[in-house]
Amino acid sequence: MTHPDPLTPDAVRGPAPRAASLAAHDWSWTPAGRAEPVLEGIEASISPGERVLLLGASGSGKSTLLQAWAGVLGGDDEGLQSGALTVDGTAVSAVRGRTGLLLQDPDAQLVLARAADDVAFGPENLGVPLDQIARRVPEALSAVGLEHLRADHDTTQLSGGQKQRLALAGVLAMRPGALLLDEPTAQLDPAGVREVAAAVAALVADRSMTLVVVEHRVDVWAPLVDRVIVLEKGRVVADGPIAEVLRERGTDLAAGGVWVPGQEPEHPAPAPEAPGEALLSARGLALRRPGGEVVARGIDLEVRAGEVVALTGPNGSGKSTLLLTLAGLLPAADGSSHVADHGDPAAWSSRELVARLGVVFQNPEHQFVAATVREELSVGPRAIGAEPARIDDRSAALLEQLRLTARAGASPFTLSGGEQRRLSVATALATAPPILLLDEPSFGQDSRTWAELAALLAAHRDAGGAVVMATHDRALVDALGAREVRLPAVDPAESRGSRAAPGRPAPTTTARRPLVDRINPVAALAASLIPALLLVISIDPVSAATALALQLLLLPLLGVPLRTLALRSIPILIAAPFTALTIVLYGRPSGQVYVEFLLVRVSDGSIELALATLLRVLAIGLPAIALFSRPDATRLGDALGQTLRLPARFVLGAVAALRLVTLLRGDAATLEQARRARGVADRGRIRRFAGILLGLLVLSLRRGSALAIGLEARGFGAPVARTWTRPAPWTTLDTVVVAIGMLVSSIALVAAVLTGSFTGVLR
Repeated sequence: MTHPDPLTPDAVRGPAPRAASLAAHDWSWTPAGRAEPVLEGIEASISPGERVLLLGASGSGKSTLLQAWAGVLGGDDEGLQSGALTVDGTAVSAVRGRTGLLLQDPDAQLVLARAADDVAFGPENLGVPLDQIARRVPEALSAVGLEHLRADHDTTQLSGGQKQRLALAGVLAMRPGALLLDEPTAQLDPAGVREVAAAVAALVADRSMTLVVVEHRVDVWAPLVDRVIVLEKGRVVADGPIAEVLRERGTDLAAGGVWVPGQEPEHPAPAPEAPGEALLSARGLALRRPGGEVVARGIDLEVRAGEVVALTGPNGSGKSTLLLTLAGLLPAADGSSHVADHGDPAAWSSRELVARLGVVFQNPEHQFVAATVREELSVGPRAIGAEPARIDDRSAALLEQLRLTARAGASPFTLSGGEQRRLSVATALATAPPILLLDEPSFGQDSRTWAELAALLAAHRDAGGAVVMATHDRALVDALGAREVRLPAVDPAESRGSRAAPGRPAPTTTARRPLVDRINPVAALAASLIPALLLVISIDPVSAATALALQLLLLPLLGVPLRTLALRSIPILIAAPFTALTIVLYGRPSGQVYVEFLLVRVSDGSIELALATLLRVLAIGLPAIALFSRPDATRLGDALGQTLRLPARFVLGAVAALRLVTLLRGDAATLEQARRARGVADRGRIRRFAGILLGLLVLSLRRGSALAIGLEARGFGAPVARTWTRPAPWTTLDTVVVAIGMLVSSIALVAAVLTGSFTGVLR
């Protein structure tokens, strides 16, 4: 796919910004809790408009240096630093927005629920005018190959590669003076790699933007950059023109794990024999994502002993979904899969699954269940009853083969991204299952660890095992002699939801929208709360019945579908009668006693109070449910920030936190799948629940920390007047809605007074 002249400066950013300069002078950084610095004595000076490739083996400090220049590394309470680190000659903390950082984990950088809103988030924080944001959003989406994406597409329902593209679009839309990219193509398909590289090349072609990019693979960026800086164990060991550095240091760099063109690692030997018997087969599979969307149909697949099958295809085509379906961890929308002699994996116990299938998830942190790296490798073998001595020997061998011995006592969550991926593969290999199902097994690896990982998978293949892997890594496909099964792109026309114009913020016009969608959320909040306060001062049935009757007459005007209202009202329709029953049985008796049983006395007074309570709960709850029948945290945040003038930092932080809660709901489902795949899901319900709860706690803390970095990287809290892409004006309609709510409650109270039934709570 090609895009004509993507992201031209005139079309997107108006006048070209001034490129930023970056510098580090004897700069060192030691994170809190570590004795040794991650970066030490860094000396580097990058001129405005320069294009620099930052190289080094895993753990050399590349990502840390990018975060430092982006000003998101943390304060003195998070680590110790010495020396000077500047952007445009000024301390990085004082020049928010001059650098734009793309993080390795896209989930840490996606903040809002809708795709176009998220791309606009950074420019809004920096006070970019609305007309420029309106141009930047679709152009940035087009530049990363997401021009087909609906503006209101749910960001939590994107694939990992699509999330990475969207995060990059959000950085590009900010138009920073320096673009800092941390492995921007790691999760992309080959076409996506070319598109993103071309988009970045177009952005920096006029040198109005400085570029610093971290990548393991030199060949993608070599034609674009002027210069290479090489880090080794936290120090600069080479700095100069790319051709010169590769000529003088290429051999050393390759030995240290850098992907040097012409010095690629050795590939494993090809499979010695033709594949054997079928171990895994699928017939007529239709794939359904956890969100309910069907992404592929009619998949037939057979995997044989001694064979590697590579699932390839564009981002979002369903590769990860197919792996989880084959493992019996996701139900198929149609069709079936089975393992030879054992049937459908979905019917197995957790212990049976871990013995027969080794599963690696897209996010390795989802499958970690132990306190240390060494303990992670013993979880599966213990579940299947392996002998302790055998477990220790197998764990030690895997730690050595995957260069994790030095980290054996560390928490899996403190490892680098590449180390976590190797550990996740090791956990799948630990029980020596006949079939491996791996999602991007080579992600984040330098050339040394890649070669060692490829050799392990080849050894599994040569021993008669089978490997099915979802991958964009063409070198790994070739190295393992894999049979390629390519999944086609999902037709965007089949996506669920509304059809807003691609890449543009949702329309603000009120045409053809139901009334409930045209009400300012603050007005909806007021129309719910103020009448509720008026209703609770009375405890008689007449006022509550009058209010409820009027509300039932008015609710159809909001345009909420009856089915939607009924479904969302189920909790209150259940709670209200039970509340009334409680008052009947246990309320203070008054008036004539109708029933007396043991200590329970039912009187006409308690019946009247119960009826009033039932009606009042419905009168308060139903309008609130109707007014917020379509929950939209972003729209509510926009209204709170613009209508009530609440601080943008508070409002947007809350909106981002709500998206985090949405992610954690998905995490809970994935954690349950992962524990089943790891052999620990056969425990009692309490232990299973406790394990998932602990996993969610760890993930929430890590996501929260990563989200804070992502927010800072996108200009959150910048000392400028924020732009709001979605206007949230207070209209005549909003005033009328609030007035009607108060009028309904007032009429209800007057009716109670006129009938002589009014009973106040303070009486």
